[in-house]
Amino acid sequence: MERAINFKNRKVRYDLHIHSTVSDGTYSPYEIVEIAKEKELAGISITDHDEFVEDTIAEYAKKMGLIFIPAIEFSTKFINVHIIGYNLNWRNERLQSFLKHQRAERRKAIIKMCEKSKRIGVPVDFDEIIENGQDVKSIGRPHIANILVKKGYVKDVYEAFRKYLYTGGPLFEDYKKYHYKEIIKLIKDAGGISVLAHPGLIHSDIQEIILNECIKYGINGIEVFYPRHSHNQIEKFQSIAQKYELFITGGSDFHGEVKPDIQIGDAGLTDEEFATLCPHISSHCGS
Repeated sequence: MERAINFKNRKVRYDLHIHSTVSDGTYSPYEIVEIAKEKELAGISITDHDEFVEDTIAEYAKKMGLIFIPAIEFSTKFINVHIIGYNLNWRNERLQSFLKHQRAERRKAIIKMCEKSKRIGVPVDFDEIIENGQDVKSIGRPHIANILVKKGYVKDVYEAFRKYLYTGGPLFEDYKKYHYKEIIKLIKDAGGISVLAHPGLIHSDIQEIILNECIKYGINGIEVFYPRHSHNQIEKFQSIAQKYELFITGGSDFHGEVKPDIQIGDAGLTDEEFATLCPHISSHCGS
């Protein structure tokens, strides 16, 4: 029998979907750990694009009394269809090759965005991005946004995205992405757990198809708890997860100034919910 969700008394203790300056967030991994501690969370997962955070972050989180779970969010060729891989063997050769290729593709896209910026009168040089983001491994649009702010073309990162960097915007440049079937297999082959991120953001015309096909291709979980999911959507996705015996996850998808309305801990799992999931996504549960 399915249990109804008690929204009123849910206390988020684990935020399993956070982005840092390692990819397209505006806060460093260390700052994220500190914010999570201030918010009295018990654990977090940094899910940057195409790159893991350094091992020292896990050590720092442990020192701060937090469970830390490194993960990667993979985009696919379909808008808002993203797959998060938890508990990946980052030494897996195929995974390493894939990530290296994707980082190179993102880099090429950013270079093209810089070229566009010069043509429309808000010039950003690629070298400026590298100099301005020393801990950047997987370069993304926020790094262009930071330069636009620094040069006074916009007042903040949010305005940079609203005016120039939104999908299809004047500076936007896409890069090659893959089918979710391939991403699910990649995660499986690297020993990880695959989770369909924010299914509520997938266009309603294809949402059911995507959900059904991800289940068919072996997805392990669904991100049920998400700031922009309605109560009805949360109950729907929970029901699907329970029906197909999938893991239930949750997270804020925090990006910092890119999404100023979303904060760390705005969505995630309770202690009870995480206890069921933890042994499957982390080797450090209870440590």
